[in-house]
Amino acid sequence: MSRLDFVVNREAASVVIEPRTSLADMLRDSLNLTGTHLGCEQGVCGACTIMVDNVPTRSCITNAMSCVGADIMTIEAFD
Repeated sequence: MSRLDFVVNREAASVVIEPRTSLADMLRDSLNLTGTHLGCEQGVCGACTIMVDNVPTRSCITNAMSCVGADIMTIEAFD
């Protein structure tokens, strides 16, 4: 298990996850941010796209541990 510290939707967050966890799974399972949808889970359809440091990112193929210290915005931040 690894600790991940980051900012999500303008709030500091910290989770403990398995190192191989995808960003989409971490958002949905650990933070209950279910607005991030999983479609193809191969990065093709774009349903899981979120903003990571102001760059559109396909969260289903992004390892969550690559986002240490990142500024993440999900669809919930745009309401």
